[in-house]
Amino acid sequence: MKAKPTNKQFQLELEHMANELREEIGNGTFPANSFLPSESALAKRFQLSNKSIRKGIEKLVEEGLIVKIPRVGNRVNVQRPSVTLTLACSYSIERDFQLRRLLDDFHQQYPWIRVTTVQYSDTPQFSEDGGNGQADVIALDSTQFQQLTEENRHSMLEPLTGSEEAFPFLNEAFRKDGRQYVLPAIFSPIVLCYNRSHFKECGLPEPHGGWTWDDLAQNAVKLSENGNRFGFCFHILSENRWPLFLLQSGERFQWDGAVLRDLRHSRLLEGMKLGKQIIHNRDIFPLYLSENNNDINRLFMEGKVSMVLISYMGLNDFRDTGLDYDLSPLPYMHEPRTLVVAIGFGMNKYTRNKEEARLLIDYFASRRTQEIIRRITLSLPAMQQIEEPAEPELQPPSRYGMYREIISSYRMHSELNLPWALNQVLAGQLKAYWADLLDEEKLCDSLIEKLSVRETERAHS
Repeated sequence: MKAKPTNKQFQLELEHMANELREEIGNGTFPANSFLPSESALAKRFQLSNKSIRKGIEKLVEEGLIVKIPRVGNRVNVQRPSVTLTLACSYSIERDFQLRRLLDDFHQQYPWIRVTTVQYSDTPQFSEDGGNGQADVIALDSTQFQQLTEENRHSMLEPLTGSEEAFPFLNEAFRKDGRQYVLPAIFSPIVLCYNRSHFKECGLPEPHGGWTWDDLAQNAVKLSENGNRFGFCFHILSENRWPLFLLQSGERFQWDGAVLRDLRHSRLLEGMKLGKQIIHNRDIFPLYLSENNNDINRLFMEGKVSMVLISYMGLNDFRDTGLDYDLSPLPYMHEPRTLVVAIGFGMNKYTRNKEEARLLIDYFASRRTQEIIRRITLSLPAMQQIEEPAEPELQPPSRYGMYREIISSYRMHSELNLPWALNQVLAGQLKAYWADLLDEEKLCDSLIEKLSVRETERAHS
């Protein structure tokens, strides 16, 4: 007697059945206007009950692939016209998702839909005509969505139904006024990544969640002593790196209307000073003019740096390197805090292909796809309960699952209470401070002047 399947097993069996029938409809095994085999025949083929078969068929009815004709059967719908969707995404999405492989899988499930991709480097633009090569589906990270909401352009996205299976904080990152505009697909905290061989060579215990930045500096000095490498490095200009030190201060920017309050004697200023102190420490940090995070990852892979700051998506750079590395929570100032970034998919409100766009978005958030992401990448799926893959393509570091234990330390950029439009202004002043072109007194004065002016302009624009 067949044991009663768990709910997850049941859903997987239904998905398998729907996928098989979908593919057979697409390849002409069941041509347009023909009828599927009877429910009892399908039940025997797929080892499911008639009731389960009806549930699976309902999904194909919703997709428009078949039509239920009472007391007759399930007729294959007339051949659906081909639809081409445009997916807009940043250059790193291919790495983070192994996007081409996912789209190949999507095309097999929905053979009448083809997806083409276009790249963008900032936030996408929309117009109400819905044409002119605009994207139907847009991959957005949490900071891009923050920017859209601050510019009141999130209304250009179609409201969606949030995924109950995703981590709640990820859904929240893409909500505005109680409405969901983007379905989260992957996420990552920023963590410390270290070369285990270097620590063994120097007889040092590996990093752990109790490390402060002083602990990191002390160990980095010892790791740097052989003269062929530096103990620590990160790309300071990354918008997912320098804000860490401000978030770890535990304070937010405070405003009197559009005027920034003085930062002197604040913890925010402490965070800025700590970041400068680290990158100016020539005993541990190289004077290396990196252009992006990939440059730092390359130094790490070459063994020239022992510790780096990284996202789980960045771990995908280590494919096939054989690198002996592991992860640890970020060192902290006053209490454990780290930056978390999320990536999801939204729909252009003005797309002419809403049904197909929704299928693509739902695909990225589905259990099937989330499990594929976990199997073929080191990116973190948004779904809370994903089983370990039996045969992962990439071997994760031993402390890969640490991200679940540090969720209480996660903070978004928005917690700094700084409009995203002012982020570049703040970064520009910090660059001058890091280069010793501004001392702390002048930095505080300059931030009050420049951020307040821009905020006043933004409020009146």
